[in-house]
Amino acid sequence: MITKQKYFEILMKKNAKTDLIIDTALHILRHEGDYGVTMRKVANEAGMTLSNVQYYFKNKDELLKAMADRYFKSCLDDMRQMDPISNLENPSNELHSLLESFLSHGLKLTQMCRIFREYWAISTRNEVINQHIKFYYEEMALILADKLRPISHSDSNVSRAVSIFIPFVEGYSITAQAMPERIDSISKIMTEVILNLLTDEHE
Repeated sequence: MITKQKYFEILMKKNAKTDLIIDTALHILRHEGDYGVTMRKVANEAGMTLSNVQYYFKNKDELLKAMADRYFKSCLDDMRQMDPISNLENPSNELHSLLESFLSHGLKLTQMCRIFREYWAISTRNEVINQHIKFYYEEMALILADKLRPISHSDSNVSRAVSIFIPFVEGYSITAQAMPERIDSISKIMTEVILNLLTDEHE
């Protein structure tokens, strides 16, 4: 029977190997794009055999999903830490802060943000990655809905608000640098739009 200590030694070794593979693949993706990421190249760059890499990730799609999950988990964890809007009588300030934090995050061109844009491109020609990104946005929508629900008139209003909120933020992260209005002005406008959607009493 395997001991508890041995189990954790194996787990730590596995985590170290998978981290090395993912780190190597991300480095290649950043510098060479999707087409540069091959299982053989990742193995060579990581100083591993191809069969060893395939032991942890059976194919490129599985590796691409694991790479994306690094970003997805970080983003979703950050969202979960945000408090739901609690000022029911005057929610504008909290909603504005929430929206501005999303917009500001999208403007920070971190390495992972750049990599995520690569994934948008990959998803146009890879159905596995397209579905993976779809699941990510579905989870994001559920988390955001929980933050907005306390000030909403109905679930259908929440659904509409989320359906405007997320696409706007994602699109803004790409186009903001070319827009004539700055983030503070845009966030105020969108706060009013989202608040109106949430509090509309007409179904």
